[in-house]
Amino acid sequence: MIRRVSGPEVAGRAPAGPQAPGAGFQRALTEALRLSHHAQQRFQSRAVAVSPEQVERLTAAVEAARHKGCRNAVVLVDRHAFVVSVPASTVVTVMPADRLRVFTNIDGAVIA
Repeated sequence: MIRRVSGPEVAGRAPAGPQAPGAGFQRALTEALRLSHHAQQRFQSRAVAVSPEQVERLTAAVEAARHKGCRNAVVLVDRHAFVVSVPASTVVTVMPADRLRVFTNIDGAVIA
């Protein structure tokens, strides 16, 4: 797979300045998954930071859920739980592990 690379990383420089929580995650999701407006708000209000490796695992977990016929799944990635609409490939909300509670209207769970 060939992917076009652009931005400051091409010139060998790291991006300048700190990024808002979830900013890298939002960029990484644009190719495979989407974030609902609610999920975007939760990323900001809960200061959730996710690595590119975690994004890859989340994406793979959503594909596994799709293969099993799930429609709404909770995906556990390290210390975060993502509620995902599988057919729409959309992250609906995110919760850090210290806030995990009860999930309803979920027909599948994936531990990634």
